[in-house]
Amino acid sequence: MSSIAHRDRRSSLGAAGFLPVLFANLIPLVGVVRLGWDPATLAAVYAVEAVLSVPLAGATALFAARPPPEDRESGVISVTETPLASKRGAVRPVSWIPPVYPRNVPFAAAVCGATAWIALFVGVAFSQVFDVPALLATPAVLASALALVGGQAVDTAREYIGRRRYAETSPYAVVETPARRAFFLVFALFALPPLHAAGGGVAVLAGVVAVKLVVEWSAFRATHGDDGTGGGRITDWLSGPAESPDEPEPIEIPDAEPDARVPVHRRGAVATAVLKTLGGVAPAYATGFFIMWIAAFGVFVGGDASGAVVVWSAVAFAALYLGALAVNAAGFALTYAPIEYRRYGDQLVAYDAWLDEPQWAASIERLRDATLVHTRLPDRVFDAQTVELTTGFGDDETERFVGPVADGDALVAAFDLPVRSTDLPPMDRRIAAVAAAVGLVLAVGAVGLIAGPWGDSADTVRVVFLLPFLVWPTRWLWRQAYAEPE
Repeated sequence: MSSIAHRDRRSSLGAAGFLPVLFANLIPLVGVVRLGWDPATLAAVYAVEAVLSVPLAGATALFAARPPPEDRESGVISVTETPLASKRGAVRPVSWIPPVYPRNVPFAAAVCGATAWIALFVGVAFSQVFDVPALLATPAVLASALALVGGQAVDTAREYIGRRRYAETSPYAVVETPARRAFFLVFALFALPPLHAAGGGVAVLAGVVAVKLVVEWSAFRATHGDDGTGGGRITDWLSGPAESPDEPEPIEIPDAEPDARVPVHRRGAVATAVLKTLGGVAPAYATGFFIMWIAAFGVFVGGDASGAVVVWSAVAFAALYLGALAVNAAGFALTYAPIEYRRYGDQLVAYDAWLDEPQWAASIERLRDATLVHTRLPDRVFDAQTVELTTGFGDDETERFVGPVADGDALVAAFDLPVRSTDLPPMDRRIAAVAAAVGLVLAVGAVGLIAGPWGDSADTVRVVFLLPFLVWPTRWLWRQAYAEPE
C-alpha cells in the first residue's frame, strides 16, 4: 500500500499502467482458490500493513520541506494549533539524510495517536469474524506485514529521499494520505460479518483485496494523473490533500550586530513547558491512553492473559503515555527556549539561536497591548518575566508571548515596550495553600481507591475517567491566587 501521494509527479500511462498493480493484488485470491493459502492470514497481513504504514509516514514527515497549510482541510489526522508548527529553519543531524524540520514534529507525533486508534478499530472489526489473538500469534502474519512495510521503507528511501520528493510536500500531506487510506479500510472492514456469513474466509479476503485496490487506484491517479480515466469523490479523498504551500518569504535582517539582545531564560521556558503539560493535557491523555489499553487488551490479548502480559502491556502503554507528554512539552520548549530577542533599528526580531534562523519580526512602533504575564509559576521561581503583546494590524495581527527573560527591565527598555512595571504582584498564599490542600486530598484519595485494599477495578476505571474533572478544581483555585497587576 503506497503511503505517500505526490501530486506533482505525473505521467501519461493511462489506465493500462495500473494493470501490474491489479494483477499483483489478485495473486492472493488465486493462491487461496488454487493453492490452498489461508485467507484469514492474508487478510490480516493486509490489515497490519495498512496500520504500520501510518507510523512510517510519521517518520518520513519529519523531512517534508514545505510548510503545513494554515487552512488545512478536515481529515483523519488532527493537529491542534501550536506555535511549533510555524517554526522556521531545520537541522541536519547527519549528512546522509535530509534536514529535519522542527515544525513537522507535531504532525509526526499526531500519527502515534491515530495509529493506536486505527489499530484498535481494525482489531475490533477483525474480531467479528476471526480470532485476532491467534492470528497475531502466527509468525507468518507479522513477518509478512513487516516485509511489506520494509518494501515501503525501501521505496520511500528511493523515491521520497533519493529523488528529493520531500522537497515538494508538506508534513500534513505526508501523514494525512496513509491515514485516510487506513481509515477507509477500517470503515470497509465493518462489512466483514455479512461477507463471512456469505462466503467464509475467501469472501472476507476478496473484500479486503477490493478495498486495497480502491486505495491503490487512488494512489495511482494521484501519482500519474487522471487522464480521463474517472475517479470520484472517494478516490479523490483517498489520493490525499492538495498541493502543499510554498515556503514563506524569508525574514530579512541586517548583516550587522543587533542594537540589543535579550535571550530567553531557557530553564524558565522548559519549566513552563513541563508545567503546562502536566496541568493541561496530562489528565486528558491519561484517560485516553487508559481507554486504549483496556480496549486493546480485550481485542488483541483476550480474557485468559497471564499476569506478565497484563503488567508488560500496562508498561508499554505507560511508556507511550509518557512519550506523548514529553513530545507535548518539547514542542513548547523548542518554540521558546532557543529564542533571542534582537533589535535592529525599529525592528523586533525573534531569532532562534539553535537553528540560526529568524522566526518573526515586528515593527517596534506597532507593538501594543503589552502586559506582564503574572500567572506563570516558573517565572516566580526563576525570577523571570514574560510579556504578552500584539503585533501587526489586520490580517497580520498576532498575539505573541515574549519571554520568559531573566531581565524584564532590559527587555522593556530595549524594545520600548509600554509596560509600567516588571515586578510580579505577590500571590495570595492562603488561596494557594487551599488549592494545594485540595490537590493533595484528591491525589491521596485517587491513589487510595486504586491501590488500597478496599478498591477494585471498577474504582480504578472511575478514577481514571474522572481525572480531568478532578484536576479542574485545583487549577481553578490556584489561578485565583494570582493577584492582578496594577
